[in-house]
Amino acid sequence: MGDDERSRLIGAAWTVLERSGYEGFKVQLLLRETGLSARTFYRHFSDKDELFLALMADEYARVGRLVGAEIAHAAAPDERVVAWVRAIVMAAGDPRRAARARLFTSQPAVLLRFPEQLARAAQAVLDPLVQAITDGRDAGLFPLADPARDPALIHDLAGAAMSTALAHPSDVETIADSVADFSLRALGLADRVRRAERSRGGTTPRSSPG
Repeated sequence: MGDDERSRLIGAAWTVLERSGYEGFKVQLLLRETGLSARTFYRHFSDKDELFLALMADEYARVGRLVGAEIAHAAAPDERVVAWVRAIVMAAGDPRRAARARLFTSQPAVLLRFPEQLARAAQAVLDPLVQAITDGRDAGLFPLADPARDPALIHDLAGAAMSTALAHPSDVETIADSVADFSLRALGLADRVRRAERSRGGTTPRSSPG
């Protein structure tokens, strides 16, 4: 019963937030949407900021599943890194994910209240990237990689790039590719284009920027 109540509150909170935004969000609106009591709400959340944290964890889990599905189509570690970065940055071109990203980035004070909880939630998104970087390092493809450090740095870079893409949605493809190429160079794969051409049997590889 408790889990069902919590799921109902989280699901309805998305609906209310889409209508009112965070500043206009009131617990009373959520209770009206769900038909649940105030006592039920406060049994699961101490305030609306704690509900906000639960929504972010819910979104991280959902994005983690989406990213995992994208990466599943890529075989080589460098292709998986590219797929991961693109899945994050290209959220700016998805109206639903873009709206949710704007919601979260609009509340930095709330995010600062829960650093440890947010780090745990973000791990659902980071895990596929950690595995791709680890596999690339072990295969000798990423000689500069540090799987304990680099995934979080690439995550932060991709998140900042997504914020840029939200303001410039027509550039989202270019931004995503730039972040992917930069990430591969940082991991030690200096020329993704040259490697791709070699794998196709090309004889006149081109040099990539940088």
